[in-house]
Amino acid sequence: MTSKNLTISSNSFIFIFVGFVLILIAGFRPIGIDGDSLNYVSVLHISLSEANFIDKEPAFWIINELNKILFGGNEQTFFLIFAILGVSLKLIAIRKYSLLPILSIFTYVSMYFVLHEMTQIRAGVATAIFLFALEDIKNRNFKGYFLKTILAMLFHYSAIIMLLVYFINPNKLNTKLFLTLPILGIILGILLAIFKDISLSIFSNITSVLPQFIGSKIELYILLLYDGKFSDINIFNFLYLSLIFIYYFSLLNYRKMKSQYDIIFIKISGIMLFSFYFFTFLPVLAFRVSEFFGVIFIFLIPHVLLTIKQKSIASIPFIIWLMIYFIFIMVMQNLHF
Repeated sequence: MTSKNLTISSNSFIFIFVGFVLILIAGFRPIGIDGDSLNYVSVLHISLSEANFIDKEPAFWIINELNKILFGGNEQTFFLIFAILGVSLKLIAIRKYSLLPILSIFTYVSMYFVLHEMTQIRAGVATAIFLFALEDIKNRNFKGYFLKTILAMLFHYSAIIMLLVYFINPNKLNTKLFLTLPILGIILGILLAIFKDISLSIFSNITSVLPQFIGSKIELYILLLYDGKFSDINIFNFLYLSLIFIYYFSLLNYRKMKSQYDIIFIKISGIMLFSFYFFTFLPVLAFRVSEFFGVIFIFLIPHVLLTIKQKSIASIPFIIWLMIYFIFIMVMQNLHF
């Protein structure tokens, strides 16, 4: 009993310590070191009554207003609040779902900490809420899932895509379908990219019937694309080639996987890869959708290791890959020193 309690206490200490450090790093980062903080600071003076709810979500403006009341509108405490929400919720989700929580923390820090908690802070909280909604997929609790979707949308409107994955079967896996899903995405994506002007025209017409808060974002992405901004995309980049390998390995070995959520993780990762390749004609949207769903790799990558007999040896290339990605992609391409 003592040994067990000591183990639980040690794990809890690791989570608390890591969470505390990550919150401090994200919350007290220098303004401007990331790509979005200067933009956020430029609108923090706006009152709730004057807020543009099309440009930024309600939770952003509410937190901004609370920050004014409690901390006099201090810029650093505004980012600290988002850091507390994003980091703590993701770490709690890791404790909830991961069979290898320490490796999941390492995966989270390497792949998503800089992106979500230091750059896309609204999406960071929204994706954390999405992780908690996975339990509702498993339990077929649409009411709970729908409420979490609404809550996530209060932080980032892109969370509406959560509705696309609720209806996946959490207990059965059609391997033939999911084997072809990324390939189908690549084929359709190439065709849509070849006829990009037609694709964008059709897509632009579709946005006119969407809710304004969604349609206006997509219209902005299209305008940026025509202006030559955010127009570059490498569909065979380092990250996505690696994720395809992990995806197919997990798909072929899913019967050996031990978590009741692994089928959900695999299916969402397949949908994530399909969406990335399908939307390559509109790169910003391709990255937005795939990055939102891709957060489940925090669990899938460690769980894949459990299918390998020599887990300690197999974990070495995964850790090296994550370190390379963190240094050369997350840090060098997303932070400005």
